[in-house]
Amino acid sequence: MNKNSVFALAAALFMMGAAAPAHALFGDDEARMAILDLRQRMDALQNAQMQLVTQIEQLREQNAQLTGRLEELANDLTRQQQSSRDLFSSLDARLAPLSSAKVEIDGESFEASAEERRRYESALSLFSQGKYEDSASLLSSLVDDYPTTGYMPSALYWLGNALYAQNKLSQALAVQNRLIKDFPEHPRIADAQLSKAAALTGLGRKSQAQSVLREIIKKYPKTSFAELAQKRLEALNPKKK
Repeated sequence: MNKNSVFALAAALFMMGAAAPAHALFGDDEARMAILDLRQRMDALQNAQMQLVTQIEQLREQNAQLTGRLEELANDLTRQQQSSRDLFSSLDARLAPLSSAKVEIDGESFEASAEERRRYESALSLFSQGKYEDSASLLSSLVDDYPTTGYMPSALYWLGNALYAQNKLSQALAVQNRLIKDFPEHPRIADAQLSKAAALTGLGRKSQAQSVLREIIKKYPKTSFAELAQKRLEALNPKKK
């Protein structure tokens, strides 16, 4: 029973009491009991209403707390997602240089890792600066650490020249021989043969150097390699006047 219904009942009882004598309806004790019962019902109804209002306020407060917590969780999730994106972007940026890429050296194409590229390019840069020892060190590490690298023949060629520039003739000769043996069709072979002849000459092995130069002239006729080999051969065999 709601509050309006209680008031309506009370008003009806009051009007009925006014319209008829009290003894015609019920005695004074009964009237007092009815009024007390009505008051108790009204008090109970008011208490119930107050409890309901309190419960509603509590629910609103709990809902506000839940809404605030949900907003915090949503913000945390947004921050975590942004952090994850930043992390993966950073990882992508770090991994990109480590990924393989296609390169072309001395007319040959192959896949090479970033570290292979770094060592080879740095070695050639050092060579061009006249830092032959540092260049040879990098090339040696490339050859040793990456035995299947596509840079191998070119790295051997430049390693041989870096060693020759340091007057390490025996080592230079060994490296060029390895290149010639393992990669006989590589575009650098003619250059390697010239370097080999120079190392043999420096070691005093004149006849062997001449044999290599004649082989170049025969194998690469009418080329700049043959012309240079011919000039060096003539220098080893000066004509007597």
